[in-house]
Formats: sequence, structure tokens, C-alpha cells
Amino acid sequence: MKRINKKTVSIAIILVVIIVGIIIGLIVYNFGRQEDILIQREKQNVNTQNLLTGSIENNTENNNESTEQNTQIQGDEEILENVRIKLTVNGNEEVFVKLEDNQASRDFLEMLPLTLTFEDFNSTEKIATLPNELSTEGQPSGYTPETGDFAYYAPWGNISVFYKDFRYSNSLYKLGTIESGTEIFENMNNDFEVTIEKVN
Repeated sequence: MKRINKKTVSIAIILVVIIVGIIIGLIVYNFGRQEDILIQREKQNVNTQNLLTGSIENNTENNNESTEQNTQIQGDEEILENVRIKLTVNGNEEVFVKLEDNQASRDFLEMLPLTLTFEDFNSTEKIATLPNELSTEGQPSGYTPETGDFAYYAPWGNISVFYKDFRYSNSLYKLGTIESGTEIFENMNNDFEVTIEKVN
């Protein structure tokens, strides 16, 4: 048998060690990569969950705000159905009006208190010009006024107190009904001042 050269054996051992080292290095590297990938995936899952949670919370808050606003609006509408105003004629005689539940009445209520000068018109109603127009959104195009009606005539921008019945009129909108004291307006012959304010 031939002798194995010691140098050859040493080189072989070194090569084996190198190969084993490379294999171990690759295994460790791949293991580390897998851990990094798992960590990144966990972070992505956490971020996704946070985004979903935030979106759900925002939607919940928006829905709550919307519900609160709708509730507030509905509550205002219910209150308006029982709202009364007081008309003080020439500083001493009081007339009470129960308002209708519509947008024009709401706009009028926001103007109060007001002091206006009334005059007679057509021997049927007393009228006074408002400082601003009222919204007539969602109301009929007109109506037939009756004695005791408190109304708004859009083309002229005036309010009216009817002390006599009248025919159907376009662009006339009912704001409320006088509870008592219509005759006070009917008996006024000249121009007169009326202070209008909310009662409840």
C-alpha cells in the first residue's frame, strides 16, 4: 500500500471544515431570514389590525355624532310644535300666537325679539316688513288664510295678521295661529308698533 501524504490529508481536512462551516453558515442565515420574515409578517398583521380598529372606531364615532345631530334636530322639531310667541301692541295689549312647525317659523323665531310697525292692508290684515327673508323650503306654494292666521308673504317679505278670512294666495305661508286677541289688531286704525318675543 502507498502511504497517504500528510499534506494531502491536511488539505482534505481543511476543505471538509470549510464545507461544513459554509453549510452551517447557510443554515444559520436561512434560519435568521425566516425569523425576520415572521417578525415582519407579525408587524404587518399588527399594523393591519390597528388600521382596521381605527377605521371601526372612526366609523363608530361618526355614526354616534350623526345620531346625536339627528336626535338634536328631531328634539328641536318637537319643541317647535309647542312654541308660542307674544305680540305686545303699543306697549300694553298682548296677543299670543302658537307657531306652526315649519322652516319659515324657525327662521322667524331666530329673529326675535323684534319691534315692527304694522299698517292695515285691504281692510283684511295688518302687515309689517321683516328685516330678512324667511325660508319657505318644503312648504306648499300658498294657502287660504283665515281669521286669526299669522302668515308670511314671500314676495313682499312681510308678516301678516289676518283679522278677516281671505282668498287663496300664492306665496303666502302660514307661520302660526293667534290664540286670542285678533280683535285688538282689527280695532287698530292707524300705524302702530308691535314688539314680538318668544314665550316658550
